[in-house]
Amino acid sequence: MEADLQTKVAKYESKAAKCKEWAEQAKEGPQRALYEGLAGYYDELATDFRQVIAKRKSA
Repeated sequence: MEADLQTKVAKYESKAAKCKEWAEQAKEGPQRALYEGLAGYYDELATDFRQVIAKRKSA
């Protein structure tokens, strides 16, 4: 189960990194804001999964 959670963390970290890269490449405006928002969303998901992993280890 923990391996599945670690896989999801890696997946969302990767997606966040790609979105940050696309945001840097995008011109100012809605497209850049979209990628920045997505990057933040994926970062939050990765953080949530890290917290779940930490709670399971301490339990």
